[in-house]
Amino acid sequence: MFKADGSPSRRRAGRLAICCAVLGLVLSVPGASARQEGDSAERSFTLENGLQVFLYEKHDLPLLNVVMGVDVGSKDETDDTNGLVHILEHCILFAGTTARSGEDVSRDARQHGAYFNASTGQDISLYQISLPSAYADFALRNEKEILFDFSVTQARLDEEKAVILEEMSQMEDDPARNVQNLLMQSLFPGHPYGRPVYGRAEIIGAATLEQLMRFHARYFVPDNCALAVVGDFRCAEMEDRVRTIFGPLPRSGQAPAEIPEAGRLRKDAIVKLEKDVEEAYLALGFVAPGFNDPEQYAVRLLTEIMGRGINPLLNTALNARQIVIKTMNMGYIANRRGGAVIITLTLDPKNAAAAVRDMTRFLKTAYRENYSLGDVPGDARFYAFDYLESAKNRIRFSSEQALESGLALAESLARFMLLNDRADPGRYLDHIDEMDSGDVRKAASKVFSKGNYALVTIVPRKDRK
Repeated sequence: MFKADGSPSRRRAGRLAICCAVLGLVLSVPGASARQEGDSAERSFTLENGLQVFLYEKHDLPLLNVVMGVDVGSKDETDDTNGLVHILEHCILFAGTTARSGEDVSRDARQHGAYFNASTGQDISLYQISLPSAYADFALRNEKEILFDFSVTQARLDEEKAVILEEMSQMEDDPARNVQNLLMQSLFPGHPYGRPVYGRAEIIGAATLEQLMRFHARYFVPDNCALAVVGDFRCAEMEDRVRTIFGPLPRSGQAPAEIPEAGRLRKDAIVKLEKDVEEAYLALGFVAPGFNDPEQYAVRLLTEIMGRGINPLLNTALNARQIVIKTMNMGYIANRRGGAVIITLTLDPKNAAAAVRDMTRFLKTAYRENYSLGDVPGDARFYAFDYLESAKNRIRFSSEQALESGLALAESLARFMLLNDRADPGRYLDHIDEMDSGDVRKAASKVFSKGNYALVTIVPRKDRK
């Protein structure tokens, strides 16, 4: 990525792709639409070449945020190509185009005060640029050029491969990242979501220029992409710019490959590693509903109740057993063809086994918990905590917070356009508001009680002094 001060840095690919709840405050995307409310407007349309576009006016700052989403991720790789999407992310950002070298692209970004970056996930890849709104034409043309007029030499490819291999080595040495990477492989065995987003070192090391360009030509086409533009502009003018700049790109006519729904684990998958660490790093995962499943909203609330906020139920259950947790995080990944609920902990190694036992025992019976005041009889309500309403409030608050970031909103819109399969998805926060404690208990039963789990634990070496 390149910041406004011109300093270059690298960011790892493959962060967990979670669609922000900011979409609860934005119109659903399918079809052409426009909305005007005072000083803000939004508009969506699809170019003749198949490029999906969403424009959203945001006039609080003189900034423009452009995100191009590409429907390609580790799901589209095979065992023989696992890592090509990661390589492409690096080369597209740093290697250059047929018209400009990578150094030229970097210099131009600095001269326009731009921040630009990219991320690769299991389902999609995102390419972002954020800069003063006066440079709208540069932002759009730069994104078009680096993505669709991409070029790289074998020498530069080899340089980027070396950088990626070093990143992967660092990830292996970082137990917090390593444990999550291994968990996803254990949670989705034999499924495309089980391939590591970083790729495999031997595939990356052997990747050829011809192989990379062939992969790029297959997926980096307008009818496999979505463009979100958020910032200080007028929709009508921005639509003209988008049509002028991106309209001439040819439609590929290639149909995206279908991948199967992620199924449940047939049995618990348990991995335990010994490394040179001082604490135990633990990741526990359950297969969950995907992005287009109506149950995603109840799972989102369940995750918020169990593992987030100031009074998470799961932490309360562990504390009751006097198991001291140093850090705990719980998240929900909603991919297109299946999701995952993931819990990560760091704790004293001697407490790791007890923590797993108590967590899984508690989660198996989570469908019996009282989540709202309506579940509590009589005077006991005066002493009860309304977990459900608290979770809804936190989601509403995080949605409003995310709207303050034009870049976060643009990323969410691009992701939504590519992942959504529903004709009328409705508004995210409306669905959240409709959920009751019965819905949450049903989700807890489906995710925690009826499914097996994957567990990865990294503990200190036995011979460590």
